[in-house]
Amino acid sequence: MTWFKGIQRGLLVAFLACEAISWGQDARFPALPADDPAVATVLFHPAGQPLAPPVVPLDQGMLELRLDDLSGNYTAWEVRVRHCDRFWAPSDLHPSEYIQGFYSTPMEDDEASFGTKVDFTHHSLRLPNADLAWTLSGNYLLEVFDPYAPERVVATRRFVVFEDLCRVEAQTGEPNDLALRRSHQEVHFSVFEDNYSLSDPYDRLHVSVVPNWRWDRAIAGLEPRFIKGGEIDFQRSGHVFEGGNTHRFADLKGLEFTARGVARLEERADHFYFYLDTDERRTFDYFGGGEDIHGAMVTHNDRLDPYTGSDYVWVHWRLDTKHPLIDREVFLVGAMSQNRCLPEFQMTYDAAQGLYTHRHLLKQGYYNYHYVVREQGSPDGDPGELRDLEGSHFQTNNLYTLVVHYEDWDGYDRVIGLAQWESNP
Repeated sequence: MTWFKGIQRGLLVAFLACEAISWGQDARFPALPADDPAVATVLFHPAGQPLAPPVVPLDQGMLELRLDDLSGNYTAWEVRVRHCDRFWAPSDLHPSEYIQGFYSTPMEDDEASFGTKVDFTHHSLRLPNADLAWTLSGNYLLEVFDPYAPERVVATRRFVVFEDLCRVEAQTGEPNDLALRRSHQEVHFSVFEDNYSLSDPYDRLHVSVVPNWRWDRAIAGLEPRFIKGGEIDFQRSGHVFEGGNTHRFADLKGLEFTARGVARLEERADHFYFYLDTDERRTFDYFGGGEDIHGAMVTHNDRLDPYTGSDYVWVHWRLDTKHPLIDREVFLVGAMSQNRCLPEFQMTYDAAQGLYTHRHLLKQGYYNYHYVVREQGSPDGDPGELRDLEGSHFQTNNLYTLVVHYEDWDGYDRVIGLAQWESNP
């Protein structure tokens, strides 16, 4: 029976190894709550960089928050920030340990819409400011809430504050697995000890890699391959991502003429209506390339102030899949859907037309999106798959964000380094 016990032991070791790999590839960060219907077009980015993810350096970073209140009742929304660990759970720190000033601040800059069919109040805020400033690096959650009912949070967004305490060299290459080389991208990188001592990096150093600011597709928890002096090597460590395809777009900037991708535009008494061209399935198409903004959105119009003069319009999507997808659900995913699969952006199959359809009220601007497929009944936070409807190509240009956390001796997950790059610019 010795040989049988040896086989059992070998299978157990292999199983545990597979479990470790699976945890790294399939680890899910908690999904954020959907925005309250009272607010819309939540824009959160570094000041002056409307297309960039919300990541800023600790010493000089400035973030800009904008949103519209569609409720018709004026509310003096307030904002608070919560320090989190590397898993996006609230850290053990008291706000006084990471906040200088007040624990929350009002969104005092507001202005009513002008010349639009849909009335709204536009709110904006820049952080840090004289009332609220963060003093530590790390993962943070920003919450917009009602000051008269603080438990009512109407919008939540992730952001990262980082320090330049280590050097990161990162690039995108082909996966080792030959079967994935045409459809996937592997992130290769090394972390170099620079201005900060990285003792015990196998246990205390943690790296998250995020494609196109989609935290539901992030890969985290994978160990380095080896350590050589001051270099922690993550080359070929298993950070493999579905390449996906160039984002589709909806150009809603003009109300007088139809833009590229718009089949027709109608003006009615209550709203403008944009009917987009019917989208086709791209599963087996050759990679066509093209420019995109990595799933982001930007508010804009052709004539008036972009924030108070851009109207809210009904946008109609149609997707031809040739047949309904049995036991699977289709979602529109981009910054407009908080970069995840939300029920508010789920497509419906119209048997009479033989198409998946959806309509949504969006502010004038320019939007990127993908069609994402999930198994019916998938849990909240499941990222779904791109290749079913969009195809997946190594050549796709994705924006990767690499966040380096270190379990600091002061008792929090400190972000000691960060890198951002495009895979195929």
